[in-house]
Amino acid sequence: MLSYDDALKIILSDAKLLNIHPITLDKALGHIAAENIYAKENLPPFHNSAMDGFAVKSNALLNATKNTPTLLNVAGYTMAGDNPAPQSEYDNKSAWEIMTGAPVPKGYDAVIPIEDIVILESNEQDRPTKISIAVTAFPEKNIRRAGSDFSPEDLLVEKGDEIAAHHIMALSALGHDQISVLSEPHVAVISTGKELVDDLNETLKPGQIRNCNGPYLLNSLRSFGVIATNEGTIFDEEEKFNQKISDLLSKNYSLIVSSGAVSMGRHDFVPDGLRALGAEILFHKTAIRPGKPILFARFPNGIYYFGLPGNPVAAAVGQRFFIYPLLRALRGQPQEKPTKALLSHDFSKESAFRFFQKAAYHHDEMGHLKVTILPGQESFKIKPMLNQNCWAMIPENIFSLKAGSLVDLYPLMGSEHRSAFL
Repeated sequence: MLSYDDALKIILSDAKLLNIHPITLDKALGHIAAENIYAKENLPPFHNSAMDGFAVKSNALLNATKNTPTLLNVAGYTMAGDNPAPQSEYDNKSAWEIMTGAPVPKGYDAVIPIEDIVILESNEQDRPTKISIAVTAFPEKNIRRAGSDFSPEDLLVEKGDEIAAHHIMALSALGHDQISVLSEPHVAVISTGKELVDDLNETLKPGQIRNCNGPYLLNSLRSFGVIATNEGTIFDEEEKFNQKISDLLSKNYSLIVSSGAVSMGRHDFVPDGLRALGAEILFHKTAIRPGKPILFARFPNGIYYFGLPGNPVAAAVGQRFFIYPLLRALRGQPQEKPTKALLSHDFSKESAFRFFQKAAYHHDEMGHLKVTILPGQESFKIKPMLNQNCWAMIPENIFSLKAGSLVDLYPLMGSEHRSAFL
């Protein structure tokens, strides 16, 4: 059996980036950037006012005090959206009424907010013509300088970033209406098992169970930003399995995922079926718990195949720690790094396997990140997953840990960032 690290190396070394294509910004949310994207202009594009108030020359207010305010004539008025005032050399006795976001007329270097102004005279249109100011100013006070947010060649989106709403805000502000992204992985999900019932309203017959792996795999893949399609259930019939996979190979899938029929039982037909269809099995069985029988293969046309075990938690572990790394590699995203947490109790295991454990983290009164490995680790037990908010990983060569030991934690579904633990 392969170690987990060796299995992961096989997955990542075989993964090829998906195709690159352009996409309009209104459809970019959730896609993966295929290249670095840089600013191509200044933001703000011009010097503008951060306040409703009056633009002034700062040196005109050097002696302004409450008892000896400076009196200024108002030379003009500009609001947001207006063209900049024409260039002029206004004297120190002038000011310019200005609204938030409006371009600051050349010749002025500060803005005094309206609440610090006393209006002494106004014209027939109720526009101030003379004001009194009792505060001093300094150059660039309340002025947003051109390029003070972004300037040309600033990095907006890094290759491999998942496009989020804040990226779209920056890209929109800087005029990027189209970007290059990687094609979305399209995953087919099938279930195997004579005992499975897909209709949740159907009354179970003796020996039957409801299909929970299919819905779990589909929805967790979708939460990861992947197009996932339910391709049905195969009831332990090798011929129908081969026909189904043959059909799927003609479709536009990046990956096929099945659950069940990958162990060594008489009806575990997946490995032989894959070989019959020309697939190369890159590994079968890894030294992990749960999920030891996991299988990874590649078809001649480049479509990948993961055969997950049928027990629900084993299937969840296979998806979380094998399929998600492949999807990251296909999308050009960096692989995860674990977060360290303090174990809140003693722990021991008997086998030299890597354990992926249902766990729950919390912060103690000192703010330390702590983790509890939950009871009920058997791979058929779903109930503990309702209290689970992370995975704890115990390496192969560690058989016992004392309370307070550091343990590697991973976010629950893989779509969350490590900041989930903050």
